[in-house]
Amino acid sequence: MTKQTRKARSRPRRSSGRLLATGTVACAVLLSSAACSQGGRDYAVPGDLCGVTVDSKLVAPLLPDGKKLTQRSSDAGATSPRCRVSVDGDLVLYISSDLVSPDTDPLKVQDRGLQRLGHPSPADIGDAARVADRGAMAVADCTRAGGRKRIATLIQLEQEHPEDSSRRRKDLTQLLRAYLPKAMAVLECDTA
Repeated sequence: MTKQTRKARSRPRRSSGRLLATGTVACAVLLSSAACSQGGRDYAVPGDLCGVTVDSKLVAPLLPDGKKLTQRSSDAGATSPRCRVSVDGDLVLYISSDLVSPDTDPLKVQDRGLQRLGHPSPADIGDAARVADRGAMAVADCTRAGGRKRIATLIQLEQEHPEDSSRRRKDLTQLLRAYLPKAMAVLECDTA
């Protein structure tokens, strides 16, 4: 090895300082984006679902991480309110309540839909209920304006959150148990 080659190897390159600075900045950017990608909930969990008051602690476990939560209510008729809850523009929770004739069995009518929600099983909510992996429905008899009616409330998850289906089923059961009487009150349907 010649003397000149040894000097070239032992002499630090001028650009190595720039490379070190660039590498440090790149690492910082990667670390900060990795921290951001870990998720988190940047929105407040609501204390109501489209105007129906409910404990936010019952809603929170069923909502994914995200930045912005929006709710949109609609009616499929005067006795059929609907609620759609979205996180970052993706529908995550759908709730419907319907007043029907006391001769109608909503659980039978919705049997195929409940099957699609995954393994429905009976639950102790209202007069009859089924809780599935991604949704739940409860039915209760009531009176409205002096006449007998039946209310059917469905809570459907559009995402499998939380991931553990047994936990999800418990969370759905708790939310539906608290939500059903409030939905009845909103529809002015008193316990029969």
